[in-house]
Amino acid sequence: MIDGKLSLSLTCDKLLINQQLACCQSYSGIPQHGKNVLIYSNKQTQQKPLVLTGHHDDITAMTFGKKSSPIILCSASSDYIIIWDIEACQKRRQEGKLAAGTVIGTLLGKVVHLSFCFSDERVAACSGTTLHVLSSKRQEVIHTLKGHLGPLTSAEFCPWNTNILVSTSEDRTFKVWDLKTGGVFYQSFVLSGSPLLSVLFLEREQHLITGSTDGQVWCFSFNDDVKCHLVKKMDLQKMEKRHGERQETVIPLFPSSLVSSSPLLLESPLNAELKRKEPSHPKKKGQQPRCL
Repeated sequence: MIDGKLSLSLTCDKLLINQQLACCQSYSGIPQHGKNVLIYSNKQTQQKPLVLTGHHDDITAMTFGKKSSPIILCSASSDYIIIWDIEACQKRRQEGKLAAGTVIGTLLGKVVHLSFCFSDERVAACSGTTLHVLSSKRQEVIHTLKGHLGPLTSAEFCPWNTNILVSTSEDRTFKVWDLKTGGVFYQSFVLSGSPLLSVLFLEREQHLITGSTDGQVWCFSFNDDVKCHLVKKMDLQKMEKRHGERQETVIPLFPSSLVSSSPLLLESPLNAELKRKEPSHPKKKGQQPRCL
């Protein structure tokens, strides 16, 4: 129990390294014995987990859909990619039947990352240097996208343009794909000496953020022309170090008599860096200061 809220602790039966696990507002999913999936309720933590059985090889990636109803899960192994309707599977279990899913892909290799589009109608599956776009309703490969020189690490659909998909790779680049034609809208330059890990969209700002394994983060504008322009680059390790040095300098200045019993709230290093790097606008010659 944390601050009056129930907490859920999950334990896997084997060590998982750099493996995509599934979590949404209602459920969490982890592999069991390699080939099965355990689905836990985040709200009813005492409820017995739902067991999903159907893979013959070890599960390598899983993710929940974007929509709140129905809640669907996609799991992948080297033999199958399966879609599970969680509520339907729970109903079958209550009826004493075995939970069943829908196979949407077979023998696509080791899938390291899965993602749904925002309507949950399509699934992107990263396997080696190939990006597969699949239908979530039936066994159909909509696109097979190739072009990266190294293994893929992630792929995400653009939330404000359903025909845009962005992938990252160990070749240290990202690509913006046109799902109407299967071609490439944009390819980044080599961003780092280390592989890129993932991609995130900021819908309100229409920005794209990606990061690498050595702690580098890049933010690009992502406008209607689908041309990515660098907005900011950050080194998280250096930011954390500067933030720690700043706190060591600031905190001893407070006399012990002025320190309250409540914990001191420290500003995050990322916010501190963004504020520090806000652009300044020099005054023009002869311009008078503004009175507010």
